[in-house]
Amino acid sequence: MKIAIFGAGQLAMMMIQADRNTVHDYIVIDPSPEPPASLYADHIQSEYNNPSTLNNICANCDLVTIDFENVDVSAMAEIEKHIPVHPNSGALEICQDRIKEKDLFKSLQIKTTINFKINSMDDIKNSIDLSKRYILKSRRFGYDGKNQYSIEPDQKIETDLISSPCFLEELVKFKAEVSLICVKSIDGRTFYYPLIENSHKDGILDMSIYPSNYAHLQESAELIGNKLLREMKYVGVLVIEFFINEFDELIANEMAPRVHNSGHWTIEGANISQFEAHIAAITGNIKDFKLKLRPSFMFNILSNHLPDDRMNKLKSNLDIHFHDYHKEQRTNRKLGHLTCTAEDRESLKKELQKFRDII
Repeated sequence: MKIAIFGAGQLAMMMIQADRNTVHDYIVIDPSPEPPASLYADHIQSEYNNPSTLNNICANCDLVTIDFENVDVSAMAEIEKHIPVHPNSGALEICQDRIKEKDLFKSLQIKTTINFKINSMDDIKNSIDLSKRYILKSRRFGYDGKNQYSIEPDQKIETDLISSPCFLEELVKFKAEVSLICVKSIDGRTFYYPLIENSHKDGILDMSIYPSNYAHLQESAELIGNKLLREMKYVGVLVIEFFINEFDELIANEMAPRVHNSGHWTIEGANISQFEAHIAAITGNIKDFKLKLRPSFMFNILSNHLPDDRMNKLKSNLDIHFHDYHKEQRTNRKLGHLTCTAEDRESLKKELQKFRDII
């Protein structure tokens, strides 16, 4: 099949790399001149809603997928009239708007954070309890700590963020953050990876660890995943991020309608990576989904590349794998990731300590 990927960042790159036997042909669409995935597939440098580009894709490709959720929904809806788009435009519209996403959680009786629609400073003042902590987020284009504003008790509020539609979220007291990778094939079969435990710095994923300390919540997480996949008529990989509160309950935070940073460990830590799973799901090629997993952790390289001496020390002391995204250095930019695998959980703990001593 010929697959068009809208967005040509590292996620598209790793989807294409995962097709080790070159079962499919790929073309990537991205307005950037030299995005990471352009090293591995033909690249159309174009805006995502360019009519000529859309006509080209509809005429020459078998299906469309994405590597980031903020593609033009109307463009995806137009393509759907001619060829399949996975995930579908309706799911993308929900996942692009945090209020629509929270409303979906509520309609399906999925626990989520306390939140309010915000369109003005008066809305904020009328919504908050001055003794509590909140975070103000844009309804759209808020990820990796972007377009967010923290509000502490009794704080004077000064932000330009409300110039666009926002929502206000009461900060959750949580003891852990986990994510669930869901996989839904076009034939209706559904599969799940085990819960992954995540840690963040400045709103950006820092590290993901498998196995998590919350395997006992797997069944509850899968029930939530099944509700969302069914309601959105979803096909492909969907990732749900949760807080775990003090009562050991899952609190749905947000969804990513695509392969996800917290699943990068599956390249080395699983016999079927999230990238392989996504392509197999949207093309109907999932024959057997019996996962074989290795204890693993993934670490994001942000802002600056690691010095050669430190990278060499990591490679000589750990079973470490480096993935380079071929990007220039920039503050808070994801430049690559490192994955370490081990034979068992105790060995992974020792590897993690060695890693922290070096990094």
